Amino acid sequence: MTRMVNLQGVAVKFIGSIQSLGFVVGATLFFALVTPSLGQMTGEGVISTQGTQFFQEDPEPPPPQPKPKQETPVALPPVQAPERAPQPPPPVPRQVRPNKFPSVVVLLDASDSMLNRIPGGETTRLEEAKEALIDVVSGMSNDTRVQMWLFNTRLVPVAIRPGTARSFIPVGERGSRQQLIRQIKAIRTGGGTNLYRSIIQTLKIFSAPEDQAAYRSGERFPVLVIISDGEDAMKTGHTLDAVLAARRRYPLVTINAIGFHVSGEKSWTEKLCQIATTPEGCATADDRNQLLKILESFYKSRGN
Repeated sequence: MTRMVNLQGVAVKFIGSIQSLGFVVGATLFFALVTPSLGQMTGEGVISTQGTQFFQEDPEPPPPQPKPKQETPVALPPVQAPERAPQPPPPVPRQVRPNKFPSVVVLLDASDSMLNRIPGGETTRLEEAKEALIDVVSGMSNDTRVQMWLFNTRLVPVAIRPGTARSFIPVGERGSRQQLIRQIKAIRTGGGTNLYRSIIQTLKIFSAPEDQAAYRSGERFPVLVIISDGEDAMKTGHTLDAVLAARRRYPLVTINAIGFHVSGEKSWTEKLCQIATTPEGCATADDRNQLLKILESFYKSRGN
């Protein structure tokens, strides 16, 4: 009994030793595992717990960051609208020059020679001249002012209306065109050829004071158109030199001269061309169509 009891005591002690040993071994392992975080090993292999924190504390909050300094907003200058590019000046309106219309005096030979028939025809020189003049008047602009005179031994007006013998009347005024055409159709002839005196007298028509300003400005330009089939009869004492002197007194007047059916009369044609203001203002016509074409050019010509 006593041996058994001892054995039990030994067993109890043995078991207690084993439990103690197990505790020591477990503790050793525990410290071996936690040593890097619980402390530092000294140079002699002794565990030092200085500076080792065994319990985790709440981390301290980071220091408050300074608030960003608020800058006072700088007032910007007001946005200005871009300057407009300078506009070019408005165009200068074109100066419209006034229309220029002629003041025409037609001086028609109505001497006996104008009754001669044209070669190979039944009509006379006068009839052809009248037909050409009617066509010209029909085509004149309304503002063309015209006078018509006949010459033989005398100077006779072809008045558009009574009392208007020396007046320039626009052909477009109150039926003036048709009245002038009727007067042209009624022209008769007879007598000699007092050409030089008739030219000098008709030039004086352009001396009316009320017309000078229009002549000088060019608004109106005076034109004398002569139609004749023969040389001056030299019965009045007026000469070619007197005609040329009169032409010089009226430098604004353009004189155009037409020799009608004067073929072969070279000396007379040369004298006629001396009367014209320019060489281009002298021509000859042998029929109605030629005369019409020359008249349409001459009554509009300014001689420049």
